[in-house]
Amino acid sequence: YFIKYYIYNGSTKLFRSSFILPFLTIIIGCFVMIMSSAIMEGFSKKISDSIYFFDKKYSLKINKKEFLSYYKEETLDSLINFLVTKDYFFSAYEDRIMFLDSNNEKLVAKVYGVTDFNNFNPNKFLLNNFTSNINYANDDYLPDCYLGYNQSLNLNLIPNETLTILSILDFKNTNSFPKKKFNIKGIIKTNLPRYDNSIFIPFDSILFSKNIFLNINLNKKINKEDLSELDHLFNKGVIYDENTHLFSDLLYAMNYEKFFYALFGLFIVSISSLMLMGFNISSIIRNSSSIGLLKSLGLKKKYISFFYIVYALFIGIMGFFISFLLFLILLMLDYNYQLMDYIFNPNIYFSFDLILSIDILVKIFLLSVVLILLSTLYPLYKISKLDIIDSIKSRS
Repeated sequence: YFIKYYIYNGSTKLFRSSFILPFLTIIIGCFVMIMSSAIMEGFSKKISDSIYFFDKKYSLKINKKEFLSYYKEETLDSLINFLVTKDYFFSAYEDRIMFLDSNNEKLVAKVYGVTDFNNFNPNKFLLNNFTSNINYANDDYLPDCYLGYNQSLNLNLIPNETLTILSILDFKNTNSFPKKKFNIKGIIKTNLPRYDNSIFIPFDSILFSKNIFLNINLNKKINKEDLSELDHLFNKGVIYDENTHLFSDLLYAMNYEKFFYALFGLFIVSISSLMLMGFNISSIIRNSSSIGLLKSLGLKKKYISFFYIVYALFIGIMGFFISFLLFLILLMLDYNYQLMDYIFNPNIYFSFDLILSIDILVKIFLLSVVLILLSTLYPLYKISKLDIIDSIKSRS
């Protein structure tokens, strides 16, 4: 009886439009929310992983000019030991613009001097197609460096070739150019210009002697007690702002875009709930005489209302699970045939995986079910106001 009354029209041998239209919009709306969440989560995770490998979420910036004018050189070591002891220290680097010289090509680029270069392993960002089996004979041992993808194209360099870096020590005497040669260990490609336009080398006190800022990446957020102690011991030239990050605007924009796509899917689900409310109202009006007859036979209003709630839940839950099933099919196709690469060309965009957390999935499910249930409130009110005698009189 439930299927005949709500879903299937026996006379036309077709699904009722009052069922199929809201059901389809629920499927589309939930699929849009699931798919957009999976895309944006995968996209943002790829970018975040790239950013937080080089520049952690929390960091300290040391103004060495101010710090060393107030403290001794040993105090900087004490600061780093303090961070290491408290398990905050991850890595440290200095960066400045330097000159590059190779294959008669001269360019300017940002160079990172990584303090603990031996533990700097950007393997997941290295290009496999840029490996080389050629061994270049060098008279002297050359330290390794990592070259950004854009600079490798500009300089026409591949791994195991030699790169010369020059730094101006004193702008009053531009002839003082310390230079150093490096063996290119690998090519880094992150699709973020900040890193793909740069070079990463072991920290060299001569090349970076005129640098002002030291950046210290932290493993975690500094708690209030340690922050107070840090401020008490080293309160000159130390900058710590947990709310500011190099890519704060980019990360904010990604969160905003997630919200926009989720809002678009929510809008479709809302249309479905309004559509369902309209169909329920028209169904109540059209079948008021039948409802009145059921009431006269002793069927309570709450049981009649219960049928409409079950109907709404059936549409909401089944619509969600079908949309989730469609997403799983798409996920399987992407895994086997790299379907998303045809939509988001990895040579232009990032190559990323679809990610859908249980938390997001549950939120989408609850949101769709709640909206559908809300669409039954007014129809249930209409049922409660039906008069039995007037409803039976209207029966033809």
